[in-house]
Amino acid sequence: MAFGKSKNRRRQDAAQTKEAVKGAVRSHGPGVLKAILLTGLTCALVWGGIELRRWALTSPTFLLKETIFSGLERAAPGELLKLSGLTVGQNLWALDVEMLERTMAAHPWVRTVEVRRHFPSSVSVEVSEHVPAALAVLGDLYLVDEDGEPFKRLQPGDKLDLPLISGMDREGYLADEGKTRERFRQALEVARAYAATEPVKRERLSEVRVGAEGLVLVLADGTEARLGEGDTDAKLQRLSRVREELRARGLSAEIIHLENRARPGWVAVKLSSPASERSGASQ
Repeated sequence: MAFGKSKNRRRQDAAQTKEAVKGAVRSHGPGVLKAILLTGLTCALVWGGIELRRWALTSPTFLLKETIFSGLERAAPGELLKLSGLTVGQNLWALDVEMLERTMAAHPWVRTVEVRRHFPSSVSVEVSEHVPAALAVLGDLYLVDEDGEPFKRLQPGDKLDLPLISGMDREGYLADEGKTRERFRQALEVARAYAATEPVKRERLSEVRVGAEGLVLVLADGTEARLGEGDTDAKLQRLSRVREELRARGLSAEIIHLENRARPGWVAVKLSSPASERSGASQ
């Protein structure tokens, strides 16, 4: 034979290997045989795993055919697909789910997103969107969600009738986002409490102004209700009674003061016409 070992030599090598294994077993006991068997099994499993992975990454069985979205109202499926790069024909095993979630979450309306693979050939995308609760003046107008987070600059196509939160600036927000969001949350809580107070008779809320002296409500008819800080529910009840009395008398107010800390039960009213000021206790 021109190349390689002869048959007799191969038989001799095999016999020597067999004898070596027997010798090791005789010398060290059955533990060595067990180790040899485990090593062989491990090698087989590793090789099998490599082959299985190669098959999974190349098999047409696992090519993406359908992406199912849920929870979308303002964000569009096509926009999220474009952001993420997810397309039909990609291999499900090769998808980076965390990367898909990060890129889809870059959409301004998306609050949270969860991507799941459904083998063999589909993906589901569950989205939770921001719910706009107010507009905020931060240089430009921004949409603010229920958690007080400014999440999106207002665009011409955003047709929303929401109260305005003013009194904060962009520099202050960037310097302390947590504090600004807390003030936004306080303003939203007051707006919700106002909406729950005599919903049939109340004047529509136009603006919540956040200032050093506390919160000021600006109603659609131009009336300012200066609430100050704290005791919101009681102040809103007094505001409702004062406005009812003014309507009964055919009067309108320019400013209604409810921020008297020394005498919390007192209300001062500056009338629109004639320009005068009346004060008294509100029971």
